[in-house]
Order: sequence, then C-alpha cells, then structure tokens
Amino acid sequence: MLQQEDRLSSDVMLSDGTLLSQLVDRERREVSLRVHHDPEIFELEMERIFTHSWIPVAHESEIPNPGDYVRRYIGQDSCLVVRGDDGEVNILLNVCPHRGMSICREEEGNSRGFTCPYHGWSFDKQGTFRGAPFEREMYGDLLRRESDRLVLTKARVGNISGLLFANWDPDAEDFDDYLGEFKWYIDAMFKRTDGGLTVIGPPQRQIMKSNWKLVAEQIVDAYHSRTLHQSLGQLGVFGQNPTDSKSWGLGGINVASSQGHTLRCVNLKEFLSIEPGAEDRPVMEKLAGMPPPGVDANLLKQLPGNLTEGQLNLLAETPPAVMGLFPGANFFSFLSHDGTEAGGLGPIMMAHAWIPKTPALHELVSWVLVERDASQELRELTRRATIRTFGISGIIEQDDAEAWRGVQRSVGGPMGRRSTGKYNARLGINRPDDFEGGGDVYAGTSRDDAQWAWWSRYFDVMTS
Repeated sequence: MLQQEDRLSSDVMLSDGTLLSQLVDRERREVSLRVHHDPEIFELEMERIFTHSWIPVAHESEIPNPGDYVRRYIGQDSCLVVRGDDGEVNILLNVCPHRGMSICREEEGNSRGFTCPYHGWSFDKQGTFRGAPFEREMYGDLLRRESDRLVLTKARVGNISGLLFANWDPDAEDFDDYLGEFKWYIDAMFKRTDGGLTVIGPPQRQIMKSNWKLVAEQIVDAYHSRTLHQSLGQLGVFGQNPTDSKSWGLGGINVASSQGHTLRCVNLKEFLSIEPGAEDRPVMEKLAGMPPPGVDANLLKQLPGNLTEGQLNLLAETPPAVMGLFPGANFFSFLSHDGTEAGGLGPIMMAHAWIPKTPALHELVSWVLVERDASQELRELTRRATIRTFGISGIIEQDDAEAWRGVQRSVGGPMGRRSTGKYNARLGINRPDDFEGGGDVYAGTSRDDAQWAWWSRYFDVMTS
C-alpha cells in the first residue's frame, strides 16, 4: 500500500520512502523508468488519472439502435456503453450495487435492460433499479426505485466526431474544456463532411506486453522512425535518403497543450515538389491535388461547408497526421502503403485507445474509421491500408510493439529501474506566421518538446 504522511498532501511517498515527485527531473527533462513497472505507481495512476480523466470507450456507430450496447473498460473498471430509448448514450459501471457482480458478461448485443446473474437484480438502459426476485419477501419496502444507492454508477459522456469518451468524476472539467484548443485540430481531421465518420466492424483488440505509458508518450516521437521503421523506407513510404532527417519524417510541426495533448503535422512543402506559383493557388485547388486521407473528389466538395478557411489551409499545407489526447487516446490520418502488389498509397484512418491491465500489460483497442458517405471502393481501400499499417498485423504496430516490449523487459531489474528516460532534445516554441492552430507550436526538426509536455501533464496530475 502507498504510505502517505498526509493524505491531503499533493505528493505521495512510496513504500521505499521515495516521493513520487522525485521520479521526474524537470530541469534536465528526465523521467525515472521505474514508472513503467512499479505496482504502487500503477495503482496510483488508476485512481488519480483513470477515474478523473476523459477516456475513449466506443464509437457511436457501434450502437446505432436503442438497446444496443458494447462492454468496454475505463482503466480497470468494466463499463457498458448503451444506447437508451431516447437515443442518448449511457455509460454504466458494470458492477451490481447489491454484491458487486458483473451484470453483463457479453461483449456486445441488444437488450431491454440488464439482470445480474448472481441474485437477479435488474436495471434498465439508464441504470435505474427495476426490481429483484422475491423483493417483498426479502426486503419489504426497503428497496426504493429512486434511491441513489441502488442505481448503476453512471459516467459523464463526451462525443467528438462520433468517438465516445467517459469520465467517472462529476466534478472534472467539461469535455470541451478538456479538448481545449485541440478541438479545432480534431474537427479538421475528422469533421470534414456532412455525414461524418463511422467505423468498419468492431474494433481490433490486442494485449501488449508493456506499460500503457510507452504508447502514450511515443505519439509524436518521429525520431524512432529512422531505426525502428526501416521497412517503411524499403517500401518507399519515406526514408528515401538515409542521411536526410526530413526524408524520415523528422521535419514538420509539433503541437502540445497544457492538457498534455500532442499533435504532429506534416509539412507538405518538404515532401512534394512545388511548382512556381503553386503556393498561391486557392486552397481548394491545393486540396484537389492532394485530398485529405479518406476523402475523394465528391466528398471534397463538402469541406468548405464544414471547416473554416484556417482549417482548410491546415489540411492543404500542414495536415495533422498523428494526434494524442491525454491520457489514453490517439488518432492517425495519413497516406501509407496500401498492401497491393502495385505498391500504391492508401488512406490511414484509425483511432486508438489503450487500456491498462497491469504495470506490464495493456490492451490496445483500434477502430478503423471511414467517411460515412465514402464509396465502397474507398471504404475498402481505407480498411486495407489501415489494418496493414496499424492493428494486430500492422507493419508499424509490429515494430512499435517490439520496442515497447523491449523497454518493458529492460527496466524491471534492480539496475534498469534506476535508469532514466531522457527528453532533453529541445527545439523551443517556434510558430510559423501563417500557422493558425492553437497550443504550443514547434516547427522544424521534431525533438522532444511535445513528448515532454505529455510527461509534464502526467506528473502534474499524479502529484496534485
């Protein structure tokens, strides 16, 4: 158990006498690798982060009809994401208030309500208690339907581009405040057309043998591509020049927020041969030359009706490619090898959530996203390119998973746990004059600034 001299104190003393705040050196920008394996720290994360933060659990298109539900996790807590009769989404703790049994053990389905398999207590789609077997004989008039002690615990619900987030804390910041300036970027990535996004099939789910933070903090780390993702260079996706860092994706624009959100934008000027005068073309002409991933010529016409001029310029010149929302979500939107013999490029559209299981295990949940009104051909191309890049068999995900597992194996020993992760490659805030997005902007060779913003937020939350 964690030992605390004062439970009201913001810092925490671990069982060996180490203060949690001592595991980060903010001046040198180093983090003790103990954070990836220590069970005390893991339990503290579950309490301080995952019960008070906005966590992705499902996409609304997975539960289109009243009574549709999926069973997911918020940290280590099982929950039910249910479509009510009124069309609203309810996110309910999958724990019977009677004796703690899971009221639902199916992964997905459609139901008028839920009945606990232990003693038969029943609840409706809003989590309200509806009755129990032999209720009068057992309890007389003790069980009152309206009692807060008998309802299923309900989470707050947030929705961005159809992706549903949950938060157990009624006093936590509102969802829009949580997104902050990053909502502008998310809308540019995924709220581009009239029909919006949907998902293809159920999400892929896989167990990774590593700590969840190794995924979260890597989102905008472009540095590892030169070594870990050399196979992408062989496929011609990038890395054509072994001595040019921009060729390996290190050039571009990184963005971070005080909330710990991170974003990586590609600078198309560094990857494309721009003809003289091409930069002065109208923005829609630029987008017609290279439409955003997942958008064809027909869908492209809908962009001006859904996005601002600034968002259109963002997609045309420095499109967002990889985004992370603290603590447990990321998004991908870019072009990659489509897996065909012809070696073409296909659109990557994916959302990730990572669910901590133990200090050394997490579940990675992956949704393939497509525009709801995309043609069948474009939907299939998106599906194929996305799952061959990410997901269980994805060429990038396989590389990353091996690195995460390698770190996890190395830092568990008595000497490895004394090592530190170093994030001292600094670029500094360097906002281009014509870049309209908010947050702290770092233009140029990708360094550690945005990753460090994630770690700063992590320790702020853990010690306050």
